[in-house]
Amino acid sequence: MNTLAERFKKILNKTWYIQGFNGCLNFCFGAPQSGLVGCHNNLGYGYTEKVFIFNKDYVEYLYLEDDFKNIGNMFLEKYKKNKNYLKEVMGKDAVIVASSKKTMKKIDNTDLTKLNKQELVKLYQEMQTAYHGILDVSHIIEGISFVVEPLLKKKIEEALKLERHDPEFRKLFNLLMQPAKPSFANEEYIDILEIVKLVKKDEKLLCLFNDSSPQIIFAKLNKTNKKIKEKITAHRKRFLYNQINYYHGNPLSELDYISEIKKLIEENKEESDIDDKLKAEKERYGLNAVAREKIIREHKFNDEINSLIHISMEVLHWQDNRKKNILTGVYYMNIMLNEISKRYSIPLEKIKRYLPEEITEDKLDNFSMEDANERMKHYIVYSRREDGKLIFEIYTKEDYEEIMNVYNKTYTEQNDIHGAPASPGKIIGVVRVCKTKEELLKFKEGEILVASMTRPEFVPAMKKASAIVTDEGGLTCHASIVSRELGKPCIVGTKIATKVLKDGDMVEVNANHGTVKKIK
Repeated sequence: MNTLAERFKKILNKTWYIQGFNGCLNFCFGAPQSGLVGCHNNLGYGYTEKVFIFNKDYVEYLYLEDDFKNIGNMFLEKYKKNKNYLKEVMGKDAVIVASSKKTMKKIDNTDLTKLNKQELVKLYQEMQTAYHGILDVSHIIEGISFVVEPLLKKKIEEALKLERHDPEFRKLFNLLMQPAKPSFANEEYIDILEIVKLVKKDEKLLCLFNDSSPQIIFAKLNKTNKKIKEKITAHRKRFLYNQINYYHGNPLSELDYISEIKKLIEENKEESDIDDKLKAEKERYGLNAVAREKIIREHKFNDEINSLIHISMEVLHWQDNRKKNILTGVYYMNIMLNEISKRYSIPLEKIKRYLPEEITEDKLDNFSMEDANERMKHYIVYSRREDGKLIFEIYTKEDYEEIMNVYNKTYTEQNDIHGAPASPGKIIGVVRVCKTKEELLKFKEGEILVASMTRPEFVPAMKKASAIVTDEGGLTCHASIVSRELGKPCIVGTKIATKVLKDGDMVEVNANHGTVKKIK
């Protein structure tokens, strides 16, 4: 019989696509539930197996590239037969998401403290079903992007008779892939700029924000300017998912937003600064659409290319909306777990390390602190689809070490770092690997940001960076879009950058050709 190491050597020798981010098992396990069961039940195709590797509050999430290919190809096959297929799939997703939001509203309207334990756990289980439902259809997005983007590049290369590293090709392709509407992060930015604009128009209010602490401002707004206070509160409620991740489920407070407003006032001293930024943000997306249509018209792309561009744009915005919905789901999962934590006297940080299937009355009554302490360190979860059902295995202690020995040998002995050029440029600099919020705080001006992927909370570091390198992503991912806006060299999809590179490494990032080289 195979040992655990031999078994996982076979598993890990498959080609995996690896994401890395702050995460806990409870907030992440909606992905296997949806991908391995939900997608198949709703669409007839989906994922076959997944691996999670948790280390404290960081997770490496392994997708099979063969699953991506199968999902993307299956989608395209159905789309070719039915040009309304994407619209129909997105419509099915919208119905499920609407149902999920009803559960969230139910939680808003429920006094959780008045529920008994049985009722509380039952509502939690209803919420976790609603949570993974958000991904039951939309989880195919990664597979679609994985197949469509390289295919679109190939078809445009052929149509333009240009090689993809040619500056003219990169310029045209980047323009084609610019979003036609603001992301949820940009929507939040526009909304808070509108509040800053109102503050700057009122001299007394402006003096208050310039001269006082967030606590004093908040207290005085309650008494003297409730209109601005209400706008800040409404902003927080509308964008409660802002800065939440798959580990931290608490939203920003009004004080956090007052601090952000103070910062924006300091950064935009001139009267016209805010108006100029608002105008640029609001006009950008219309200009992107105009530029895209102009390129399509001038180069007379065929129906196949136009269809692939259409799919890319629709999926880009669908993915952004999905992220907003998922992070909102995390917020409600966190509310439920927080109440369960209090009721059963189990620390929230420990209960978050458990599967939704493990959050039952019986298991909570007999909760193992010893096992929880192991999971606080690290653990591995392997899941697969078998006979239409989700099967999962959890490994801690010696089993974890044995599997990680195989994993590290499989992935960290590679040194050839290359990926997709997302924003052109060439730079030599010092590496700073950032996986968590805490590591982002250490980031210094001019360093090269190396991350598994970027999210809205990475933007301050991205602004300081001389270049950006990520393990995952394509030309429509967050890192690609933001780096192009900032004019920073960026390479995405290297798969191994965070494993091969270390803080302090001197490297050359050639984002014209998609290569990263260590300099000795």
